Amino acid sequence: MRIAGLDLGTNTFLCLIADIATDGSLVVVRDDVRVVRLGQGVNATRELHEDALQRADETLCEFSEFIKSAKCDKVLAVATSAARDVKNGQRLLDLGKKYNIPIEIISGEKEAELTFAGAIEKTWSGLTAVIDVGGGSTEIILGDQTGILARVSADVGSVRMTEMYIAQNPISSQDLKNVHNHVRVALTAAAKKIQGFDFKKISNVIGVAGTPTTIAAVDRGQAFESDQVHGYTLSLEKIDNWTERFASLDVKERQKFAGMDPKRADVIVAGAICLSEAMRTLGAECLLVSIRGLRYGVVQWCAAR
Repeated sequence: MRIAGLDLGTNTFLCLIADIATDGSLVVVRDDVRVVRLGQGVNATRELHEDALQRADETLCEFSEFIKSAKCDKVLAVATSAARDVKNGQRLLDLGKKYNIPIEIISGEKEAELTFAGAIEKTWSGLTAVIDVGGGSTEIILGDQTGILARVSADVGSVRMTEMYIAQNPISSQDLKNVHNHVRVALTAAAKKIQGFDFKKISNVIGVAGTPTTIAAVDRGQAFESDQVHGYTLSLEKIDNWTERFASLDVKERQKFAGMDPKRADVIVAGAICLSEAMRTLGAECLLVSIRGLRYGVVQWCAAR
């Protein structure tokens, strides 16, 4: 069965087309990502911006052509933080109907469930924590091979924090401090829901989505290659060092780094802070980067429906 699973996030839209075998194994046919910035202005207006909707329209049109060419048997798109936060989310659903792409706006809990299902691999054993830094929210999911044991979500993400606190680039020390403080307070409050777990027993900490994959690519000093980024180890110290370095530069200077997606350069600092503060919340000194995540879970969920 050939499935198209789409992740319509606050910052990026991703489209995974994969074949699902009878044993549940997944073979990637194609995997595409576009920076759409659906969450533009959402934190201030609680509405999807007309420019963001236009970019969404163009991207869904492009993805629909990929889906048609691949002759997919099933298609499902999920929309996350930005779509949950707005009053005019129906506008996005209407775009899905326009291109024959069913869109569901999912809860933070469902997002965490699908992200964990997509990220977990058979080679990992023991208690695993998955950190998913999005444009509008950050999720921490704890689980093992039996499934999810606990999950929390906080309204802190790369786009939201950039729009709230970062007024100029290079970024001032005060703006950096404000982002750190806001994210730390939000994640600490969220983590109270999972205080019954002994974080010292966590065997694996996995970072998914564009922030850790971008930092890993830049740290390698080479253009993004999924097979090289997947499984890459990032220490908390290294993430902090890159955060400070990116913050000291303007956006155009950040864009020059090999491995940096030019359209992510303006929000990479806030995203890195969300990632590092999530690691501190768990007491983690390092994490493994994964290119898998929500869209993989969507494909599995769609296949089972």
